[in-house]
Order: sequence, then structure tokens, then C-alpha cells
Amino acid sequence: MLALNSFPGVICGHVATPLDAYTFAQINDGNAISLPFALGFGWGGDLNLEYIFEKLFCEPSGGGYPKERAVPEQRNKKILDQVKLVTYKTMEEILPALDQELVKGAFAGKNFKEYFFADATNESLKAVVKDIIG
Repeated sequence: MLALNSFPGVICGHVATPLDAYTFAQINDGNAISLPFALGFGWGGDLNLEYIFEKLFCEPSGGGYPKERAVPEQRNKKILDQVKLVTYKTMEEILPALDQELVKGAFAGKNFKEYFFADATNESLKAVVKDIIG
């Protein structure tokens, strides 16, 4: 969760229970979740995971919880989103500044090129990745 939240455009929440999933989706309107490894996933763990995803997607996210707090929560989220835009760099800025051998190693996966270039929609990011890969 912490690693993902260090990237621009990512709002990741720690989700261990269906309640976590619902409140994260409604209050934080995030786009990624972090599930705790093996916590609560013994007997009935499959049900816990199923219920987490049910609550995560049971209604459109960002609606607020409790519902009477929706307006101030949405206002606060917009403020925090603006802070992230100012304080976080874009991937196009981050990738060239990292150790290039590390980045090339990350991009060297068996299907990386095939999947990335088939599905990437950000043309400037695609150009940076092409430059790094060579």
C-alpha cells in the first residue's frame, strides 16, 4: 500500500475486511487495494475475499459514508487530489531518473512489451518506455 501510494494517480487502501472495502471505496474513492497476506484467510477465507470484492464494487465509489458526510468528503478528496498533482511527479519524469539497469530489468519480463504497448494509452509514457528499452 505504501509503495503504491508513492506513485502519481494512485490511491491505495489497506483492505482486510468487507467493511474496509466498502468504506475505502465510498470515502477515499481509490483505485487500488492492498490485501494483508494470509490475515483472516484461513477457514472461510474464500468467503472473506468474495465479500471484500462484493463490498468494494457494490455501488459507485466516492459516494461517501455515512451518506450525510458525502459532500465534505468529496470536497476533501478533491483537495487531496490536487495536493498529489503538485507534489508527485509523473511516470514520464520518474522512470528516466531511476537507475536505468533497474528499470530495464523491470521491463525485461517475458510479455512486458506485448502487453504494455498493446494496452498503454499514454503516448508520452509509451515514448519514454521505448527510449529506455532501446
